[in-house]
Amino acid sequence: MTHGGNIYEIEKRTGIAKDSILDYSSNINPLGVPDGLKKIICDGIDDLTKYPDINYHELKDSIAQYYRLSVEDILVGNGAAQIIFDFINAVAPRNTLIVQPTFSEYERALNIGGKNIIHYFLREEDSFQLNVDNLLKYLAADKSIDMVIICNPNNPTGRLISKGEMMCIIDFCEENNIFLIIDEAFMDFADEMGIHTLMNECKKYKNLMVVRAFTKFYGIPGLRLGFGVTSNLDIKNRIELLSLPWNINTFASYFGRILLSEDKYVANSFKWLKNERVNFFNKLNEIKVLKVFSSETNFVLLKLLENNYTAKTLQANLLKRGILIRDCSSFKGLNEKYIRLAVKDGASNERLIKELKSIIKEKNTWINKC
Repeated sequence: MTHGGNIYEIEKRTGIAKDSILDYSSNINPLGVPDGLKKIICDGIDDLTKYPDINYHELKDSIAQYYRLSVEDILVGNGAAQIIFDFINAVAPRNTLIVQPTFSEYERALNIGGKNIIHYFLREEDSFQLNVDNLLKYLAADKSIDMVIICNPNNPTGRLISKGEMMCIIDFCEENNIFLIIDEAFMDFADEMGIHTLMNECKKYKNLMVVRAFTKFYGIPGLRLGFGVTSNLDIKNRIELLSLPWNINTFASYFGRILLSEDKYVANSFKWLKNERVNFFNKLNEIKVLKVFSSETNFVLLKLLENNYTAKTLQANLLKRGILIRDCSSFKGLNEKYIRLAVKDGASNERLIKELKSIIKEKNTWINKC
């Protein structure tokens, strides 16, 4: 699998019913769909007989109000992936640097247009934290680079680059005519999100696009809804010219009402994450054959330290017990020793820890190491 959360593929391949799988490969809020959205969908079912507002005024107004943005700087799309694809298509860069390991769709979007890709790899010895000074030196040495893509917090490493460091990158890119995409799909899970987000900087920098997703935090991957922020009017107009009309469905177009009304859902989400993230990480750290990397979001990257055991093997063994994890060997810059786990509710996390320890004890090569 090149993405997490593909329980349909697992069901087809293994015969295991998708509804019986505890999915740790998908980084989705375990609180599920907000009750307000369920009501909107039930009450508005007859609205499916009408086309959505092709300009999505209500949704854009709500996003602008909630995040304190200018409505004219907002683009909405069928998931954050569409915003990424459309922006790359509109800019048509010649040479793009991607900070790796990261989300695979950046590269796929660039490959569709035959663009040249430069892979800039984070290092395990730095705990996959970006060294901004080294990145800027690299960019200064290669004048051909005209686009940079950074995921912050990064998927799959969970590492967050501070706003101060990100501003250094933005300033450098602005001075050197480099377009910069910052994917903040997991920023809503970060502590003090408002301090770290770069959305409000888009008004000052014409070379900047910040991408956000509602999918993860609000538990709605099936709704497909994301947005981008840029003040570059030429690029924005080009995106709107190239994009398909009605690219968001009726119920997704109503999501602004949820954004402005679900304060309790947001508070409960932060309470869950604060309580479960530290506890989950601590229990994973007790398993001596796992290297646990620090994370600022709702998932964690792990490395298997036993030479004779791979992510694929562990994934297969856990799947027999009804649990799906993310094998990270498909991420550039990682290998068959890395896995990613979402943070879920306490009971689910306890079950996963128990099954992990059980599998480890069954392995003769591991039995005396945990």
